[in-house]
Amino acid sequence: MAGYSGHVSLWWILRLARDLIDDLWSSSLHQIIPLAPKGGASQHFESNRELFIASLLSGRTAQIELWPSQIEAAKRAADPEDDLVVALPTSAGKTRIAELAALTCLSLGKRVLIVTPLRALSAQTERSFRNAFAPLGASVSSLYGASGLSAGDANALENDTIVVSTPEKLDFALRNNPDIIDDVGLIVLDEGHLIGPSEREIRFETLVQRLLSRSDANNRRIVCLSAILPEGEQLDDMTSWIRSDVAGDPVRSEWRPTEQRFGTVEWKGARATLRYDLEADGPFVSNFFTEEPPKGQDHKARPTNFGEVTLFAAWRFAAEEKRTLIFVTQASWVEGFAVRALKLVKGGYLNPLPADPDAIQNAVTIGTEWLGENHPAVACLKIGVAVHHGRLPNPFLREVEKLLAAGTIQVTAASPTLAQGLNLNAAVLLAPYLVRSGTLISGEEFANVAGRAGRAFVDTEGLILHVMEDNFAFRKAQWRRLVQSAKVRSLKSGLSQIIDQVVKRLSKRGIARNEDGYEFLANSREDWLIEPDEADGIPIDDLVARLDAIIFGLVEALDADAENLPELLDQALEGSLWDRRMRRLEPGVRRMQLIVLKTRARLIWSSTTAVQRKGYFAMGVGLDTGGKIDEISTELENLLDKADMAALQRDLSELHASLTQLGTQLLTVKPFLQESGAAMPVGWEEVLLQWLSGAPISEIGGDNTDLIEDAFVYRLVWAIEAIRTRRIAHGWDGGDVANAGMAASCLDTGLPDFRMAMLVRSGLPSRVAAKTVVEELGPAFLDRRELRIWLASEVVAERSKDPEWPSASTAGLWRDFRESYVKHTSQTWSKQLHAIDLAEPGLFDGPFRIEVDAEGQAHAYSPGYRVKSEIAALEDLPQEGLRYGRPRTEGGFEAVRIGPG
Repeated sequence: MAGYSGHVSLWWILRLARDLIDDLWSSSLHQIIPLAPKGGASQHFESNRELFIASLLSGRTAQIELWPSQIEAAKRAADPEDDLVVALPTSAGKTRIAELAALTCLSLGKRVLIVTPLRALSAQTERSFRNAFAPLGASVSSLYGASGLSAGDANALENDTIVVSTPEKLDFALRNNPDIIDDVGLIVLDEGHLIGPSEREIRFETLVQRLLSRSDANNRRIVCLSAILPEGEQLDDMTSWIRSDVAGDPVRSEWRPTEQRFGTVEWKGARATLRYDLEADGPFVSNFFTEEPPKGQDHKARPTNFGEVTLFAAWRFAAEEKRTLIFVTQASWVEGFAVRALKLVKGGYLNPLPADPDAIQNAVTIGTEWLGENHPAVACLKIGVAVHHGRLPNPFLREVEKLLAAGTIQVTAASPTLAQGLNLNAAVLLAPYLVRSGTLISGEEFANVAGRAGRAFVDTEGLILHVMEDNFAFRKAQWRRLVQSAKVRSLKSGLSQIIDQVVKRLSKRGIARNEDGYEFLANSREDWLIEPDEADGIPIDDLVARLDAIIFGLVEALDADAENLPELLDQALEGSLWDRRMRRLEPGVRRMQLIVLKTRARLIWSSTTAVQRKGYFAMGVGLDTGGKIDEISTELENLLDKADMAALQRDLSELHASLTQLGTQLLTVKPFLQESGAAMPVGWEEVLLQWLSGAPISEIGGDNTDLIEDAFVYRLVWAIEAIRTRRIAHGWDGGDVANAGMAASCLDTGLPDFRMAMLVRSGLPSRVAAKTVVEELGPAFLDRRELRIWLASEVVAERSKDPEWPSASTAGLWRDFRESYVKHTSQTWSKQLHAIDLAEPGLFDGPFRIEVDAEGQAHAYSPGYRVKSEIAALEDLPQEGLRYGRPRTEGGFEAVRIGPG
């Protein structure tokens, strides 16, 4: 063809197109996913494989080709016995690997458990996996709430096909009922690098160690995903830990779908300079934006401060249709950007960014209900700006995340939740701050955040820019250090770090300078809690509580005799990440750390009974906190029973009174103290009453948001659920109280009735709608199965026809929520065959496309659209899903439709 036409360029185009097509096909799921899982056939695998690929192919953007970063892991995902450690850059396709591993697991008739570090990430992961696996008939749920485990959570964890959970939720569940995951065949550890000395990281590490040490661990595959795993010995240790020393390498790749460029935005005088790299003579734009003169009654030109410079830069990128993400290192600073943006738009210095009113309506409605119409997070949506941080209500955050995923919002200011895996990608990432509490953020955190810059299928590169307005030499040097540190990763056992700090602290105070000194500590609780020193960092009582948590998390036989403790601890630590760390250090370090562990364990055993230890383990607390709770446990249990009964009977007065007394007792005890460590503020009881009554935050007061989120929704829920799990550990079977956990649900959602709370926890984003529905219809459901039946009932269906019910503003939210439950079964896909007649049957001897024109006439096309024939009698074939035609073995042709129904 090129020769006949005399165009050499045409030859190159055809040659390259052919090679590209070959390359795309070789990296497609058709080629990479085998027809049967390794190690044995499955009657469901082939059909599930076909449905999975068809659903991806029929989406708005077909996604059946794998990236270079995914291919090795994808090939291994089909082996159900291959525990994987996958280290891919942020936005390089880790989720697809988890989906392929889940496909293998589900096809073998087992369930999937996904562990994510954040509630926001859990909701996002739930949506992603529901989209991927609803066509296969899988039920997907997320365990909502900050802590504890409601009856609905336990029901979902025990029965749903795919369950997404935070480590805290799963930890509570396993402490309560270790058998609840017996039929789980795959556990995905998302953001699996979260190993370290913090309370959450310690809990995660001991949780993973318990999972690996279970007697049925060989029946369960583990896939660990991370964007920032280290190299060398630390990665080797992590891999051998997850794989329980079975030979095999981690999957590593540095490939990203977009390039990354690190530069700066420098505000000097009245103009900003955009620099595309960190070199003095690198490419730049000298007048990226300039100063705006004063407007109206304003006497100052803009921008006037650091935050305004950042927003001017974001608006400049938005004008180029580049979605921009502002990374804010402290959550408490995020809303300040919304306030500034609103002022600049109101003053006429910036124009509102495009924001489709219909697209943002749900988020505005939900935000207005939960936060008030004038809250910055709500008001800024109307000018095309979003803010995202963990203190905002979950229903509102879920709607904001939908807007971000759809590309509706151009500028977003977000907190460090970004560093923990939340998928908010943009073309440009602006980093106005590099420190938190006066300390430069870690290279690992920055690497994960920087990975958000560059959108696959949209951008060729992602810009990561530090915004500066003064001290340029110092800030550039600091920026270079941070960029360089992002390439250096570290992952060390948090257990080893905590024990090391305890050893050093005790030695520094002269309590235990040698092995003999620890014999004294085995019989003295008081001498572990030495006087604090401000230079020490973490208080010693916090360190000791974490040390206790390590011991309770490691020793399963809590009724063992004290003389067996050394052997039990040795067995529990064998093969752990701590053990692998110790092998690389001097023998004396291991010996001293074991002495500390065993000494503290002896003290715990000598100070408690087996039943008490089981209670402390179930609660996730240390010796001192456990002892304090033991002293008032009877009173606490009686109050909890009253609160649970009040939640069932919608008795707001009793619910508030009981929870107030529980809060008075529990919120003064570590670790249930407020994050700041301060005492509860004056008048908190009235705020609690307003919250439980369902009052919006606009009425309660925006300055009480932190109190509600930290003290009520997180700390107090954790505390009362800890009391409940303690009772179970002490042998309580629920007795006559079938409503255990209902008060925690009400506290978590800010509603006076368990059924209202259950609606919100199940995904209804409106508390107002939940109240109206329950008050008008008086449902009697107690779990998610009964909820699903009730939602499908005739009375609910009839009431839902009213376009202004539960209210004009929440009717759409209610319909979406109800349909997501009622129509769950209709989301399941199947393969259907229909005999068809072609007007020109002789033209086709293989598969062909089916397309329907504007007049509704169906046509058959060859793969290259070079041959066309009309198709008769195709009216009964639904259009949704994937459709194609093929010759039948017995003669003639058939249409193949893979889709819902």
